[in-house]
Amino acid sequence: MEMYHFVTKWFFQVPIERVWEETANIEAYPSWWKNLKKAKLRGTESRLQFGSVADCEVKGALPFSLRFTVEVTTFQPSHLVEIKSTGDLVGTGKWILESKGNGTQSTFYWDVGTTLPILNLLARIPFVKPILEKSHDDVMAKGYEVVKARIEG
Repeated sequence: MEMYHFVTKWFFQVPIERVWEETANIEAYPSWWKNLKKAKLRGTESRLQFGSVADCEVKGALPFSLRFTVEVTTFQPSHLVEIKSTGDLVGTGKWILESKGNGTQSTFYWDVGTTLPILNLLARIPFVKPILEKSHDDVMAKGYEVVKARIEG
């Protein structure tokens, strides 16, 4: 399995509680983050909490979608969400929010491997893995652009 290690940093000029409100509302992500085609919580809750499980699908510029399920393994309101991922993406994620100066620093660590044989095979070609990593970075940049306007607007 080919592994990927991403660190995404976003800064918002609003209090941490406002950023947390958006972060915990995972089912709303597809309404504003067009690359996230699905984020559906299993069960009756409408927001992330400890033990939440969500089925997700993401599509970047490349001609495929990745389908995966995340489970919340650590949940500290306004500061930390840790997840484990299964499906097309297997691994862990950690979203940390910190009050910084006049706003909130959001850092997302995403350490995952893909279970899709074709992607694992293609990633062994020297120039392909950077293309796959750039696709992730582009998805995150598009999400930041929209959520920043949404949160700060």
